[in-house]
Amino acid sequence: MRRIGCLEPGDRLLLYTDGIIEAKSPDGQEFGLKRFADFIIGREADGTPAPERLRRLIQTLLEHQHDHLDDDATVLLVEWQSQHHRQLLP
Repeated sequence: MRRIGCLEPGDRLLLYTDGIIEAKSPDGQEFGLKRFADFIIGREADGTPAPERLRRLIQTLLEHQHDHLDDDATVLLVEWQSQHHRQLLP
């Protein structure tokens, strides 16, 4: 039985600052929540490991802003791995 509000092995928690979704391109277009969610879901679907997924997200965000950050942009992915899922990642 799963309790509401409790994390269990295999669950992931993604935290991010507003600097991610409010990041603006030089013409003023925000990166946006939809683009952020589509990126994360797409990389999850194609099996990209979490560290690489976040590296690619930051690279995509920098490209969107033409390598110029106007605000802090922080993203943290927490994944609960049980003993059966434990692996060393590069």
